[in-house]
Amino acid sequence: MQEYELEWSPDALDDLDEIWDTIAWDGDPDDADSFIDQLRSVARDLCGNARKGRIIPELGLENFREAYYKGYTFVYEINKDSILIHEVFNQKRIYIRSYPRRKRH
Repeated sequence: MQEYELEWSPDALDDLDEIWDTIAWDGDPDDADSFIDQLRSVARDLCGNARKGRIIPELGLENFREAYYKGYTFVYEINKDSILIHEVFNQKRIYIRSYPRRKRH
């Protein structure tokens, strides 16, 4: 099984900052730190098992996938030697912003 490098898009890094802010605002900065560490760990785990996530039905592309952790969704792309995390969002959010959409006919 191939081991991939992990990359984060600017959007995904902004998402982590927003998640941290939300948790810290609602509670304890230490809890926010801990949860962000958990999210980063989930992303690192994808590097050893890139096909673990499901293919995003709206795209239908083999290399664009999503994985889940505690109410959050990781949208990622499998490239030749790397996994690019496009975004991390709360599953209650209804829009996706940073990857290509397939045109519908």
